[in-house]
Amino acid sequence: MWKRLVQTFTLKNSWNYKENKTLLFINVIMVSLALYGGIVQFIKKGELSLSPQLSLDMQTIPALMPVEKFEGQIQKNTKLSDVLTSYNLSPDMIQQLVIVTKPICNIKSLIVGNRFELEKLPDGTLKTFSYNIDSDQCVRVTLTREGYKAEMRPVGYDAKTELIAGSIETSLFRSLEDLHEGDQLALELAEIFSYDIDFHSELRPSDSYKLAVEKLYRNGSFVKYGKILAAEFNNNGKLYSAFYFKDASGRGEYYDAQGRALKRELLKSPIKFSHISSTFSRSRFHPLLNSYRPHLAVDYSAAIGTPVYAAGNGRVQFANWKSGFGKFIEINHSGELNTMYGHLSRFATGIRPGVTVKQGQVIGYVGMTGMATGPHLDYRIARRGRLINPLSVKFQPSAPLKSESLQSFETKRDFWEKELAGVNPPPVIQQASLGRRARRVH
Repeated sequence: MWKRLVQTFTLKNSWNYKENKTLLFINVIMVSLALYGGIVQFIKKGELSLSPQLSLDMQTIPALMPVEKFEGQIQKNTKLSDVLTSYNLSPDMIQQLVIVTKPICNIKSLIVGNRFELEKLPDGTLKTFSYNIDSDQCVRVTLTREGYKAEMRPVGYDAKTELIAGSIETSLFRSLEDLHEGDQLALELAEIFSYDIDFHSELRPSDSYKLAVEKLYRNGSFVKYGKILAAEFNNNGKLYSAFYFKDASGRGEYYDAQGRALKRELLKSPIKFSHISSTFSRSRFHPLLNSYRPHLAVDYSAAIGTPVYAAGNGRVQFANWKSGFGKFIEINHSGELNTMYGHLSRFATGIRPGVTVKQGQVIGYVGMTGMATGPHLDYRIARRGRLINPLSVKFQPSAPLKSESLQSFETKRDFWEKELAGVNPPPVIQQASLGRRARRVH
């Protein structure tokens, strides 16, 4: 057998295999192992259908191969294949991306304006691809030794905390607009103080506010507002404070200066930024019935389709047509309190008797169904079956933070009170925004 093997290698008598049997045996074993290793690698490559054929170990790529980087924004009427083929990526590679991302998102549905980034190797192989699903998260595909892997990641921003101060002349929206701030900030600020201030009826021209807010930037450009960290609102001579704080359990809430949560059982108003067209009255002239009748509700005038929010947590008791109230919703809160919403144009999806709703959840939309002369919301509150004036309802502040969290809260409160004391509303309407401590948010 040894003789035949040597003859096969054409060594024949030029090499004395009888005297070198051990060496020959070792060589044969090494050749066999090398062949076996090659076969195994070939089989493995065939199994990794999501991996392109690479001639180098993945660990050597950063050191030996330059990487081309590209970024851009999704244009109108653009598909994923349009984006990737413009960078000379093959249809097979594009299909691999679709397959590997399918379990976590539909990458084929691209949104105009959203950003993407990709990296290519010199041979045209895609190394990484990132696409921002929205302003908070992105899907990232990375080439690994096992093939392409996809994962969701938070979008990274540069966060800058800024102090802003302003005065009310006509509205909170207008005041912040004069400071070159967006409507979203007005909505967030109003939401924080919505349990203490009715922004439809209680704002005064002499009111003022201060706040510390995170602004999120990407590549030097402002993207959106982050969390309002602290705020003060002086309404009709009374100062309201709000400080964002996470307690020992990690739950974040807004608290007043005494460490009591700002949330109450019911919101001050179930609709945002409207105006009161009719108040609670025992005798009001009804324009359609041409007579004086009790009006045991508050009417909020707003455009048809304006969202209406549940004033508190509760269970829907009624959601149907109710004679002169038109489309009508009634919600029970903690047994003795009920809120009612009339003249709606339609109900929100899923709103029906028996379902539970959360405070601030959209339950319907303003309309003028039933006996209504114009689009508005008829809002009512009943305590133990007796209708009461929604504007006069007072709710006690929530219990303060527990002792183990109170000291940490007070330290943070003292810091923000000192910061806010250093900024005042400008005498002339102009931006009063002071940049502070930039840091990276992931």
